[in-house]
Amino acid sequence: MKATPGTFSRLIRQSGLYALGNVSVKAAGLILAPFFLNPSYLSLEAYGYFALLNVTAQLGIFVVGLGLGTGLMRFMTSEAHRAERDALPFTALMTALGAAALAVIVLWLLDAPLAGLLLDAPERTGLIHLVALYVAFKVVGGIPLMMMRIRERAGWYAGAVAAEMGLLIGGVLWFLAYEGRGLEGVMLAYTCAAGGNMLVLTVGMLGRVARRFRARLVGALVRFGAPLVLAGLAGWFLNAGDRYLLKWLAEPETVGLYDWSARLAGVINMLFVQSFQLAFNVIGLKALGAGDLSVHRRTFRHYVVWTGWAVLGLSLLTPDLMSFLVARLDVSAFYRGAETLVLPLALGFLSYGVFMIANNVLYAAGSSALVGANVVAAALFNALMNAALIPLWGAFGAAAATFASYTLLAVVTARGAERRRRVGYPWRVFVLVVVLIIGLYAPGLMIDAWPKGGRMAARIGLAVAYVPLLLALRLYTTSEVRAVWERLRKGRRGGA
Repeated sequence: MKATPGTFSRLIRQSGLYALGNVSVKAAGLILAPFFLNPSYLSLEAYGYFALLNVTAQLGIFVVGLGLGTGLMRFMTSEAHRAERDALPFTALMTALGAAALAVIVLWLLDAPLAGLLLDAPERTGLIHLVALYVAFKVVGGIPLMMMRIRERAGWYAGAVAAEMGLLIGGVLWFLAYEGRGLEGVMLAYTCAAGGNMLVLTVGMLGRVARRFRARLVGALVRFGAPLVLAGLAGWFLNAGDRYLLKWLAEPETVGLYDWSARLAGVINMLFVQSFQLAFNVIGLKALGAGDLSVHRRTFRHYVVWTGWAVLGLSLLTPDLMSFLVARLDVSAFYRGAETLVLPLALGFLSYGVFMIANNVLYAAGSSALVGANVVAAALFNALMNAALIPLWGAFGAAAATFASYTLLAVVTARGAERRRRVGYPWRVFVLVVVLIIGLYAPGLMIDAWPKGGRMAARIGLAVAYVPLLLALRLYTTSEVRAVWERLRKGRRGGA
């Protein structure tokens, strides 16, 4: 079977809507940057501790979530579980609520040791309590968000994400900027925003699903999700565990620099990888269920090419963005070190998206154990790379290790997926795009001393040169470009 035009139009439309929600996340980050990076509100050391608390919270969400959201998606899109679909949402929600309550109790009991480990201050247990509540709110709120994805309600999903970001901005302005509560104020803002959003989403979901709890479905959800918890742990380490290694091998300030660089590179993750993933996970599973393999093969190429262009553009423009922030917004000049870290981190997110495309096949095959094994192997490789490179290159070593580890994960996962469904992923496209990005980025790095106007024009020119080079490298053919142009012309005539 071949992909129908409707499949790709749904994928593009829903990815765009999810991207709008993720735009709100990055917009919130830019709005809050003058407060987070200004030492008069949050010291360099405090920002480093915030990064550690944040990644610890993400770890907690993976563990406490038990993979319930992914299991819900798997069973709700499977024809084999059609008869149980009415009971699955409420069962998953109640299971998540129970797991979240247990997590709060455990973290509360371990508050002093965790505060000593993460904050070098065992008496700061209040911050651990806030992390515990934040984890609980995100785990429970994740179930109604997953139901929006399953029902392909991308607009509602984007609105929910934007609402939480609005609450977060308000909380930071009040607790950090107005009340001057430092790190505690930041964590209060995150916890209140997650709690408010969770409450609205849960009430809304309960009004739209059957309140049927089936204990036997708990076992099925947990059995499918448990290996994914392991994968989530390893995936969390791939994405954020290097902060712990940096704290061990460097100092809190370096953790803060790396975290800020990852947030900049996270533009790629939020606007391209996550937005694409949120739509593709559901649509890809449905396509595989219908016997359509072309969606995955064609999506691989389009995703790599156009996300690669975004990686290049972001990396080229980061130095000027940091110059602006430092000069105009009282941001510490220490954070200009992000200029050299964004490219390898953004390339890591590019590879992570490739992993997601291949991983979709393993989800469809029910191979959650292999998913976990792949991510664990990549995480161990990442730990070894970090241990070897951080002493040599500091934060840049951690960034290079991230790219190498995500790329390894993508390759290994694709090989496992090919053994189950012969998709034929075009790896030539990935290699050429990475070479093209580095080849165009290098000249842009060498012109820092140029006058601002000429420097910006040259870097924009390098980004624009990416497009014709796609044709030169035959990543797209002229016949494909003509076909797209004709479809656009017909679309304009049809709308006239």
